[in-house]
Amino acid sequence: MIDERLWFDQADTGLAGAGTVTVLSRDDVRGCLRDLDPVEVVRATLAEHDRGRCVLPAEAYLRWENAEGAYTRSIGMPGGVRSAPPSYGMKIINASVSNPAAGLDRAGGIGLCFDPETARITTILEAGLLSAVRTAAVSAVGVDAAGYAGARSLAIVGCGAQGRMHAALLRRRLPELRAVSLFDRSPAAARRLAAALDHGDLRVTVHADAREAVAAGEVTVLTTTADEGYVEPDWPRTGALVVNVSLGDLTDATLLGAAALYVDDLDLVADNPRRPLGRLMAAGLVARPDGGGGPARPIDATLGGLLTGRNAARGVAAPYVVLNPFGMGVLDVALYAAVAAHARRAGIGSPVRLG
Repeated sequence: MIDERLWFDQADTGLAGAGTVTVLSRDDVRGCLRDLDPVEVVRATLAEHDRGRCVLPAEAYLRWENAEGAYTRSIGMPGGVRSAPPSYGMKIINASVSNPAAGLDRAGGIGLCFDPETARITTILEAGLLSAVRTAAVSAVGVDAAGYAGARSLAIVGCGAQGRMHAALLRRRLPELRAVSLFDRSPAAARRLAAALDHGDLRVTVHADAREAVAAGEVTVLTTTADEGYVEPDWPRTGALVVNVSLGDLTDATLLGAAALYVDDLDLVADNPRRPLGRLMAAGLVARPDGGGGPARPIDATLGGLLTGRNAARGVAAPYVVLNPFGMGVLDVALYAAVAAHARRAGIGSPVRLG
């Protein structure tokens, strides 16, 4: 046991305790998001990252198999934005592919905001909702930056939390949208999403086959838990944009055969051989944009490069265009900072004294 005579009040020694931390529940976060535009936060941060004003360290990755033998993992994603006002923090996002069968979202976690001067944690946020919002916001920015804002048809393969968030956000961001095609291995999940979308002049179709859904979309978003490629080069309609959000939906041939290939960050691709594009880069089949003209297929641009004008978008191009964002923790951190600032102004959240 610890000698209680050694238990002392740090305040008496001049040492400051951990202080008060504001905790934001999912309902708190949802309330803040009603007054924020996450797409604009993500757009601005992607551009700042391209200008070299962000800090994006390597991810910490822990993988295991649960009692059901399902892929289960925890990822720690720190990041910082040096722009005024600066924001620093970290995302811890955990997931198991067996969660949906148990009635849980596949992924969930917490976000942390750090004080830029003292590095103390100032805010703890429920990160599952914000993670889905950030991911869909990146897709929305990508659809616009790649030249597909006029798309009239959208296909979503995978109708879980990510699919629902993409449907909600892209419906608002695509003013010409008239048709949505859905597919999920669980027909009930696809029907639930269809029921939520089916009103006004929007035509919503639930497909019995993933290929049919993909072929119907001028923009196709893949938000499944698949870890092996199945979408072949002849699946997308000519000139479509395919947004590969999840791990492994596109075959190697589909990635290599794209008219244009966009990512969020080149280093993330190179450092992540768990994902197909990273594996292809490690094998020398995919290269950075300045790959030197060798035999490898170059990545055409980053989203930040498209936004700042450093790279030019191909626009609608045949046979199809691929956007393959890996997920940048700095985007989450920027969203955390925006939500935390709004919560402070509105008096939202629960203060907890840690020290």
